[in-house]
Amino acid sequence: MTVHSRREHHTMKIGIITAMPEEYRAVAAGLGAVTAISLGNLRAGRSISAGYEFLVVESGMGFDNAARAAEALISDDCPDLLISTGFCGGIDPELQAGDVVVAERIIIANAEGFEEIPVLFSVIGQNFVARQAGEGERTVGGGFVSTPVITSKARLAAMLSGSCQNQVVEMESGAVANIAAENNIPLLAIRAVSDIAEEELGFSLDEFCDPGLRRIRISKVLLTILRKPHIIPQLLRLSRSSRRAAESLTAALSRLFSTL
Repeated sequence: MTVHSRREHHTMKIGIITAMPEEYRAVAAGLGAVTAISLGNLRAGRSISAGYEFLVVESGMGFDNAARAAEALISDDCPDLLISTGFCGGIDPELQAGDVVVAERIIIANAEGFEEIPVLFSVIGQNFVARQAGEGERTVGGGFVSTPVITSKARLAAMLSGSCQNQVVEMESGAVANIAAENNIPLLAIRAVSDIAEEELGFSLDEFCDPGLRRIRISKVLLTILRKPHIIPQLLRLSRSSRRAAESLTAALSRLFSTL
């Protein structure tokens, strides 16, 4: 359903959707300064710089949360561009932790198979990848595979073999792409790799999060560790690689925003 018709703005408005607090902080650091605003029950902020107004939202994890956040942004003040950003898992074994991938296509993977979203990708993303490659940064174009739950990377790789370079898996961009397509809004999806292809996660988000997948709860993490002590080394590795991904994403977004 179309939420809001687009209209002309004197100031270009850019809506940015993240899932987790760490991702929100990376965006805020990339922007330099964000002022908290009210947007329903969502954590949200605004930043104005060089003729652009940025609206940042922390949606929570998964398709439903991401879709609600995109609809809220569009209903509040229809943006000229939507950005889906955060962390992702590498499907392509050549991708390293901290690598930045900009979507050239977005596919939703579910029990029925794959569905490619016919979204209009912003030329801003394509131009950014070209500039970063010329400057020697580890920023590439690639394929985003959005899944409703944590899914085996090896399984996805086998099913997607040869369909696209630099493939990653994540859990929100497909939903944001659907809303962007329905409202004729260009999309830029940019993510940093936090877990590489060989790192298959030994837990589900349901085990770590509150029922709405809005936040990770330390109490639930500790209970899961008690049940699955073998995941401790993986959690330590993920903590280190997530910090690297956050630093990489902050740096990439800072470069992106400064060249708009």
